[in-house]
Amino acid sequence: MSVPSKFVTIYCLLYGDFHDLHKRLLSSLLKRVPRDVADVRIWCNTVCPATLNWLAQHAPDDWDWIRCGTNVPKYKVMRKLFHERAVPKTPWILWLDDDTHIVADTWWEETVAHIEAKQTENICYVGQPWYVHYLDGQEEFIKAAKWYKGVPLELHFTRNPQVRKPGIGFATGSYVWLRTDVMQQLDWPDPRLVHNGGDTLLGEAIRQQGLPRHSFHFGVKVNDGRRRGLSEVPAGSTSKRVGR
Repeated sequence: MSVPSKFVTIYCLLYGDFHDLHKRLLSSLLKRVPRDVADVRIWCNTVCPATLNWLAQHAPDDWDWIRCGTNVPKYKVMRKLFHERAVPKTPWILWLDDDTHIVADTWWEETVAHIEAKQTENICYVGQPWYVHYLDGQEEFIKAAKWYKGVPLELHFTRNPQVRKPGIGFATGSYVWLRTDVMQQLDWPDPRLVHNGGDTLLGEAIRQQGLPRHSFHFGVKVNDGRRRGLSEVPAGSTSKRVGR
């Protein structure tokens, strides 16, 4: 398959003393991402010496890895990378949390083929589909966004098949393909984001622009690890429920 050089910028966020997770993800990239098609940018939040040693020994020279001595919240890292430290020069962005990893040898070929096949559908946002109902306060948070276009919220069924509540279908945040021009159009991530709730908000931001949401996650395992690190109420929520 003919793929333009530097098709995607792959961003990875690593955290803490979890070398097995870090090695699993990074090794899968090293094995399954063809050379010369991707820029790889790795942010290391207080990672263990074993991970730093692995990077020093195995990371290709063109992988850019940033060592950080504090646990910076996810969307603060993302904004720093996208707009300052590692601005993408590729048509696509791929974001990977450290509990995601690639498991199929044909992942690259299958994924790029899917993106190319969906060009006529204006494909711009791809991942594993989930949905949630909005929590108290989130509708107001959405309506205050610069990207909000006044599109009425989606309604999703609850456990009661007769009742639907506002919510959103979205790509889970540990594995997201996003077209770079759309990231720029949205000024993503939303500057108000800190650590939780950005994946659902991105699904809504895409929807508000009238853009499509595509489901495709061949060859990856996402959220394949227990929740670690920071935890906060999802963005915009006024409830006391923490996390999702």
